[in-house]
Amino acid sequence: MFFAEWNFDFIKVDGCGARGLPADAPRVKSGLYRALTPLVDMQSLGGSDVAGIRGLYEQVHTALHTHAGDRPYVYSLCLWGAGDVRAWGKDVGNTSRTSDDIQPVWPRMLTNLDTVTHRALYAHPGSWNDPDMLFVGTGDFDAAHLTEARSHFSLWAMVNSPLIIGYDLRKLTPELLAIFGNADIVALNQDPAGNQAVLAYDSGEVQTFVKTLADGSKGVALFNRTASPAKAVLTAEQLKMLPTADVRLKDLWTKKDQSFRKEVAVTLAPHETLIFRATGTRRLPGGLYLSEQTGRVNPAADGVVVPQPDPTIYQSITPWTGTRGPGEHPQYGGWGGAEADRAPYGKLMRVAGADFDTGIGVLANSRLEVRNQGYARFAAKVGINDSGQPRSGTTVFEVWGDGRLLAKSRPMEFGEAAVPLEAKVAGVRIVELVARGSGATVNTGTPQPATWADAALYK
Repeated sequence: MFFAEWNFDFIKVDGCGARGLPADAPRVKSGLYRALTPLVDMQSLGGSDVAGIRGLYEQVHTALHTHAGDRPYVYSLCLWGAGDVRAWGKDVGNTSRTSDDIQPVWPRMLTNLDTVTHRALYAHPGSWNDPDMLFVGTGDFDAAHLTEARSHFSLWAMVNSPLIIGYDLRKLTPELLAIFGNADIVALNQDPAGNQAVLAYDSGEVQTFVKTLADGSKGVALFNRTASPAKAVLTAEQLKMLPTADVRLKDLWTKKDQSFRKEVAVTLAPHETLIFRATGTRRLPGGLYLSEQTGRVNPAADGVVVPQPDPTIYQSITPWTGTRGPGEHPQYGGWGGAEADRAPYGKLMRVAGADFDTGIGVLANSRLEVRNQGYARFAAKVGINDSGQPRSGTTVFEVWGDGRLLAKSRPMEFGEAAVPLEAKVAGVRIVELVARGSGATVNTGTPQPATWADAALYK
């Protein structure tokens, strides 16, 4: 009942106790604690009781909803990306930690960033991905490392992370205050559209993040992950703007303006992030690609049958263990989930040899919920992605509107060219995109990758 009595506005529930205490643990043997069966194993998704740990967090959700009345609050889930929380955290809490604890060192920041960058579709207004707090002002991000501090702040803003300051503000220098107080970058984080940035370009050296803002402009960040200078190119196509028209960039650190057509080359200093607000002529007149509105797309079911650790996340040295033991191993769940502008498992979006640079990639036997806000028509090109396998069944693509079937493809096989699929959605509140698979890939047993290429809503 303290939920009703306490005047709180933020509650964080840490899952440390869910890791359990074996009977031979020293504190159990001493009688200080009782033995507890673990619900979560950080190193084993298969060994975790996903339903059990979700049930505990749902109990807190129900208690909050029941007893807090109309008072607004933030319910923060802290399960470090374990227990398949990627798939269900968005339905239970307002923020959900995607990683183990951050530390004030550059490599650890990379690890925590990587746990969130491929989860843009798993966050939306009211429920956000959380790679942990900011360490601006401390360690590798202190006043002697302002380039790193600006990168940390810029990237957390682009991925819509809660900007929780992990620093004693009484020690602020003017330079650090200029970072925390950069209203233009805070505005990217707080943009009401709620779209987490999508990776327009991805590598182990340079990454380009793009997010569509409520006014139609774009936030864009070019990030140098390395300790050496790096050259990069930003293209109009990455912004989904016409390459034949002017694209205007406002640098959100220097406040300087520039413009380009087709593409612009930049040089990034070691660990530097250039961050801009971009405006130009959209290449899709009268519509919006689904990958531009990640905050409106919910993977209600993403087709993942067996949750797997993600091998693409940077494996930093954890400061609490150092180099003792065998080293870090992939552990955060979500490998193979729904992605914007990519096929599952980070693969190229390509159907029968035809490349697509926009769309939603998901596995068969999936269902996407899209909140429609005033659009009249949905259109996409659908097919099995070339990262699938031959002779692994067929997939039927369906478009539903508020529970009614609006359009349906024929059964699609691997190697067949993508086919158009359209539906009238005027007045529809929730558009559902369903991919029904009849088989699984021969080698892995996973559903075929289903591609909603060029998926968009039109006025």
